[in-house]
Amino acid sequence: MFNRSFCTLALCLWSALALADYAAAPKKPIDLTGFWVLNSAVSDDPEALLFEKQSKEWERFERMRRREEESRPANIPPPIDVDAPPAGEGSRRRGPRPWQKQQQENLLRMLGVSPTLEIKQVDSGRFDVISAVDSRRVQAGSHTQVSMPEGQLADSWVGWDGEWFVIERRVRRGPRALEQFRLTKTGQLEYLMKWSGDSELAGIKVRRLYDRRTGPVPASNPDHGPLP
Repeated sequence: MFNRSFCTLALCLWSALALADYAAAPKKPIDLTGFWVLNSAVSDDPEALLFEKQSKEWERFERMRRREEESRPANIPPPIDVDAPPAGEGSRRRGPRPWQKQQQENLLRMLGVSPTLEIKQVDSGRFDVISAVDSRRVQAGSHTQVSMPEGQLADSWVGWDGEWFVIERRVRRGPRALEQFRLTKTGQLEYLMKWSGDSELAGIKVRRLYDRRTGPVPASNPDHGPLP
């Protein structure tokens, strides 16, 4: 009985600590607010990173297909794989199919590809994060549930980890997205996007640097609708 109670208490303490990973406020004042413009000269190219990963996946798929063909008896026809990636000169001339183009656009959206970032501090610990792909309102120190871009329900943790402002989304036995924001010593906004877990983007890490815009700030994109 004692061991069971001790394990239950330990589990509760571990859960409490897990939910308190990110602080509601930084140890010293940090102001991320502003309209930020991508400095492409010193930033990673998300499309190139995605292309590199997909090329490796395609090569792996081709190796597996060749091994299956070599091990198949000569009198058995190959299976028809309607989901296989297009191959051959004809397919390259035709270009991507509509569903493939839409899938690629969705993956780039998941990588947060945006030439601008606007961050507004609404009140103590609450921020609006507005980009070319979405608009979000997040609360530092919070733990909530949100929808991932592909529809899964994810646990979301938001808050400060040292000098980094973190937005983490994690699906149990699924994808994990980790976004981090911080000010550099040169006054730029550094943005990291990492995907891991069970996701087509797993293993991709994108680092981008944004310069603060000093002139008039354009109106936010109304296509995103109201902030959640």
